[in-house]
Amino acid sequence: MKVVIVGAGLAGPLLAQGLTRAGITVELYERDRADRPAQGYRVHLEPEGDLALRECLSPDRYEQVVATSGKRGTGVRILSPGLEVVHEILVPESAETDETGHHRTVDRGTLRRLLLEGLELRDGASFERYELLPDGRVRTFFADGAVTDADLLVGADGTYSPVRGQLLPHAVVEDTGQATIFGRTPLTERSRPLVPAAALDGFCAVAGDDGRFMPLAAHEYRSGGEDYLMWVIGAPRSRFPADLAALDQSSLRDTAADLVADWPAPLAGLVRLSEPNSLYATTIRSARRPPRWDTVPVTLMGDAAHTMVPAGIGAAVALRDAATLCRGLTSGESLSDAVRGYENAMLDYGFAAVERSRRAG
Repeated sequence: MKVVIVGAGLAGPLLAQGLTRAGITVELYERDRADRPAQGYRVHLEPEGDLALRECLSPDRYEQVVATSGKRGTGVRILSPGLEVVHEILVPESAETDETGHHRTVDRGTLRRLLLEGLELRDGASFERYELLPDGRVRTFFADGAVTDADLLVGADGTYSPVRGQLLPHAVVEDTGQATIFGRTPLTERSRPLVPAAALDGFCAVAGDDGRFMPLAAHEYRSGGEDYLMWVIGAPRSRFPADLAALDQSSLRDTAADLVADWPAPLAGLVRLSEPNSLYATTIRSARRPPRWDTVPVTLMGDAAHTMVPAGIGAAVALRDAATLCRGLTSGESLSDAVRGYENAMLDYGFAAVERSRRAG
């Protein structure tokens, strides 16, 4: 069996690792070039994500993930614009086991590097289209002229997935009307005193009554790495400049700081101390569950299937996709049955997570 995976974020490489360990031939493609600046910082993984990593990775690579993960906080807290705790959810470490999975925080770039180790990544390869072949296989075409045939094509290519665009042209991904600016601030003697205590002990979000919100979370490595604070500033799209996507990083930093200028001064101060090349802007989108489609040798994972409002659950669900599909493809059942079984399960738990993220948002 040969599987082509388009998209090398987190879920794509995890699937590739699991399939490669099982002796299945994998080709992994990524549209971005290797020298593109990384996006995404501290990522929370719910236990299902931890279990997926354990299932697909070799024991030594999984232990590397654990060793480079973040120090564990006690839970999640919602703060008022005055930085008072108005709601908290505490998760005692004693409630977690290897069998049920652990809550973990990881640095996205570090995790991605570990997941890509040992794999051949074909970067700078933009998916163009696919053709279903008479023999039941699939042919994939890339913008650079590359063509490859496989038994299965997996689209793990994100919210704006061109694979989904061809497979499910009527699938709906809604713009929620909100936009965000992400950044990271090194934890130094200068910045650390500005960080709310709740952000040093897990994840917190400052939530205003006017639609503005500011998640913050420290990432302090168990071993190695330079500790930092991840922050996000979000608001209704109307609160941002119309040309948000065109702003350079200095302008993004100014825009973000200005949006919270009337909140406690340390918040804007943390934005001002961010790494200049760390800022990027996105709009928040959420998928609607599509009608069930006929199974073909093309399927979807992660944001390509069920993009959701950021709520700390999306990464784990994407990793679960990879483990679920890997389990099906290595089970010995027919390819069609394995893909159909994966899609049925993924649609149920994936869009349950989408609804959870909408409520949380």
